[in-house]
Amino acid sequence: MPVNPPPRGSARARDAAAVLPLLGLFLLMPPVITLFVAAVNVGGVPLIVVYVFGVWASLIVCAGLLARRLARPDPGAPPGGARR
Repeated sequence: MPVNPPPRGSARARDAAAVLPLLGLFLLMPPVITLFVAAVNVGGVPLIVVYVFGVWASLIVCAGLLARRLARPDPGAPPGGARR
């Protein structure tokens, strides 16, 4: 009995979910953050603070979108979550 591979979209979402923490780690490493240390204010807030909170908020939004996509039931799966 052949095993069907998972749908292409869910495999990509799982891969993206695995890469997202690594991307966050990279973006919050000191060598990258120091690129935004400048005497520049954005709306009265230092640029580095805007960068850190922007990355943080973006990671949360991306994780939420990925979680929603990964929580979708597989269209080929039988109802009730039972696997054959």
